[in-house]
Amino acid sequence: MKKATKKTVKSTAAAPTPNSWEFQEKALKEFERGVMAIGKQNYTGALEHFQSIVDGFPNEKELIDRAQVYIRICKSMSDRKPPQPKRPEEYFYYGVMKANDAEYDEAVKYLDRALEADPKDEKVHYVLASTLALKGNRQDALKHLREAVELNVTNRVYARNDPDFEPLREDEEFMNLIHPEEA
Repeated sequence: MKKATKKTVKSTAAAPTPNSWEFQEKALKEFERGVMAIGKQNYTGALEHFQSIVDGFPNEKELIDRAQVYIRICKSMSDRKPPQPKRPEEYFYYGVMKANDAEYDEAVKYLDRALEADPKDEKVHYVLASTLALKGNRQDALKHLREAVELNVTNRVYARNDPDFEPLREDEEFMNLIHPEEA
């Protein structure tokens, strides 16, 4: 009895050459970087990654099609103007958002505009004080914190526990302001 022998046929079309895999791998990595940049709202950086796929990997048709969709999205997002606040409370909220993003100079601008509209807003004084403390502007931080405490004594308690005032913890004037009973 004869054993059946299998004949194997090697097809050059079925197995891609290592170089094409390397190109595909590089294109996919570039695509991934682009998507990550979009996630961080870095549309200019994402645009560069997607454009490099279109320019550098002409054989990756499906990936190029997807990259071109993302290129259009990145361009439209880059051209958008950020909304501008119009009311005092919007200036306050934009100031808080900028302070949370550690964009202290921008935060101070928005908070100053909010104070122009309502110079006796204790919330604005408090956030401005904490932002100025983080920015390293000791004198103005203390001035606004003092105003916030005068307008609402509860701000004294908040400041005692607020990590934004950490740069002022060793300052005698700050300690007297938040712990007047010990002064």
